[in-house]
Amino acid sequence: MNASSWVARAELAQQALQSCRLCPRDCEVDRTASSRGAFCRLASQAYVYKEYISVGEEPAVCPTWLIDVSGCSLRCLFCSEWSQVVHPQGASATEMQPRWFAATHAKRRQQGARTISFVGGDPTPSLPAIAKCLSHVADPLPLIWNCNGLLGDQALAVLSGAVATWSVDVKFGNPACAKRLAGVENMDYFGQWSRITATALAQESTAGLPRLIIRHLVMPEHVQCCTVPVAEQLRDRLAGAKPADVMVNWMTTFVPPTDRRAHLRRCAELARCNDAQQVAHAIAMGKAILGDLLVVNGR
Repeated sequence: MNASSWVARAELAQQALQSCRLCPRDCEVDRTASSRGAFCRLASQAYVYKEYISVGEEPAVCPTWLIDVSGCSLRCLFCSEWSQVVHPQGASATEMQPRWFAATHAKRRQQGARTISFVGGDPTPSLPAIAKCLSHVADPLPLIWNCNGLLGDQALAVLSGAVATWSVDVKFGNPACAKRLAGVENMDYFGQWSRITATALAQESTAGLPRLIIRHLVMPEHVQCCTVPVAEQLRDRLAGAKPADVMVNWMTTFVPPTDRRAHLRRCAELARCNDAQQVAHAIAMGKAILGDLLVVNGR
């Protein structure tokens, strides 16, 4: 995907900001004017609060230039990035500018990055600014879109055909947990991330990269209500997929963020780490349902 291809996509994304429905929150706010009324609390800018070359992602996409951008379409009570999610223009954040992006892209590529990963928070609300930055790089690194799976039609129109690997966090196995733990309301959570699954499976592979990575965070006391249903949903949607193209990553090292203790009182079961028995059960169930597609903690 070259710079000229991103010019048109950036224009499309910028137009979407005038009545934003980039995510299923459907705020319909004119984010070109201000962030007021936008769930993500972002106007038209994107803010970077961390960037570096990472070898801690799934090996298939590493080394990757990892860029954390502020803002999100969810409010997970256990979020380790809470400050950057709810205060996207906080002290640690810097506006992402095309000149900085192009210069840093060249440096990171020279240092060995083979892909570029946008994460957060969630990168989808920041898509217009990201697309603009990519349009200023002649030959961008293959794009890894590391998101929560909640993309509206506007975002899909911009990103379809441009993403090398869709990396999707699928946290919840039922609407009740999604609502209580992340404020997911008035949207089909399974249906949303399933659209990304279908989009990824329909595209050609890029440079030997997997087309789709699904990450599921195994949480204390949520194996039966979330992990098992997620595995069953994925079994149906990934039928016939090969491990080279699709990877399902069970992330078992849940750690409650220490600065979220007050919020975790609303979900007391998440105020501790997974115990060994729950982890073993989650892995066994995942292997039984998903077979060779399942990896644990990226390996």
